[in-house]
Amino acid sequence: TQSHRIQIIMSYPYKYYRFLNLPPIPDNILAEINRDFDSYARGNPGTGVNRDVYVWSDSWNQVINDWCQQNICSEMYWGFQIIRGNMQPHIDNVTRVKMNYVIDTGGSDVLTEWYADDGVTVIDSVMIEPHRWHTLKVDTLHGVKNVLPGATRFSITGRMF
Repeated sequence: TQSHRIQIIMSYPYKYYRFLNLPPIPDNILAEINRDFDSYARGNPGTGVNRDVYVWSDSWNQVINDWCQQNICSEMYWGFQIIRGNMQPHIDNVTRVKMNYVIDTGGSDVLTEWYADDGVTVIDSVMIEPHRWHTLKVDTLHGVKNVLPGATRFSITGRMF
């Protein structure tokens, strides 16, 4: 019945992220990725408060883009996120949902958090494991904290919506 379906749907908690059971990127492909982060072109530097800690880039992405289009989603373009430090609460421009695959976490206690409109009250939080596909709702105030000083949080990313 309709009320039964609504009850089932309501039993799943609302989250601003979802883990996906998709194939991991093969180790031989990950081993070939350039880890000289200073050599990446700043295709989309962060804006506002995150300008100095966030870069989107498609430098050296051909192998990753090809593999992801063949194995994850053929209609998405795949690049890299390079995060060097904590990201203050922000809302992404244009993008509503991203699909990511964290390669390097940037530390063992790094959290992605979503906030109420006050920018202080945490409404959802997750510690994202490396080498696990996930989606993130990025049209809601969110940030990243506990990135270790000198560490880099490095991910493969595609814009879903």
